[in-house]
Amino acid sequence: MNALLLTIYFLVVLYVLYQMALSLEDKLEDKVSINLDTDFLREQTQLQLDCQADAKNITASIDEIGFKKSKLKQTVLTLTIKKKVTKEQLNSPELSDLKKMGFSEADILNLLNKKLTIRVSPMGNQPLKPILYLSISANNDTADMQLYINWDRSSLEMFKQGNRIIRSTPNMPRDLSQPQIFSVVNPGQVTTSNVTVEKNYFYNPETNQVELAKPLVNLKERIELSQMTDPTKAEKNVQPLYNLDLMIGLKHVTEPDRELINLLVPFSFELEIKPDQIALPPLRWLLRHFGRRNRPGDGNWFWGR
Repeated sequence: MNALLLTIYFLVVLYVLYQMALSLEDKLEDKVSINLDTDFLREQTQLQLDCQADAKNITASIDEIGFKKSKLKQTVLTLTIKKKVTKEQLNSPELSDLKKMGFSEADILNLLNKKLTIRVSPMGNQPLKPILYLSISANNDTADMQLYINWDRSSLEMFKQGNRIIRSTPNMPRDLSQPQIFSVVNPGQVTTSNVTVEKNYFYNPETNQVELAKPLVNLKERIELSQMTDPTKAEKNVQPLYNLDLMIGLKHVTEPDRELINLLVPFSFELEIKPDQIALPPLRWLLRHFGRRNRPGDGNWFWGR
């Protein structure tokens, strides 16, 4: 009799804990992060630069811009135009003041080298809501270089399918099959463009305009389609999201277009799903084996249905 009562007691406690775990599971909220493959981006861009004789003085690197103590830093691709500086120039009166302020020769050369930066967002931790566009920002900090963005020779791959990208403009043309105008970023300028794939647009006969029919990606739906078999475990769930191949060109402002240095810059993004977890280990164990997220089917008495 004592053994029977003890067994019933443990079953009741287990059932109460299970119901508590289910109530907490309903409040869990998964999080996602969009991560850029920075090594692949830098290596592939530098490889293309090394193959072109006119680009030997340009180096590709990955930098983070923003305030030093701020967590809201932005990852950018930096193209540095190296400038040849002689010893006489380093010892000139203009630069000697920088040395007196504590700048090293490497710091001074870094200041003299002008840069072009390209950033694609969103990136990092994201709320579970649709992403309408990719935002592409280009900053030209040089004094004599032009940056071209060729939209028609750029593409966006999703689910292993390539798509033509369309730059959003205030007055969208009715016929999207027409060639798109290059974006030119002149010295000292910054430009930002929103892009999505061509198939996301539709023609509205009532407004006589081309309108956006659906977002680029819905993160909430993507989580529902891509949930891990066991979301209560700590392993990372990382999967491909989309790849943007951005065709850009560089040249001096006085050079003809035939001297353009062309680069196909590969921005490869991954989606990391971060399942929310209950802190108490016994409740985590119950959800891992009997939670709704990991439920094999309906109709079982243990599931409370």
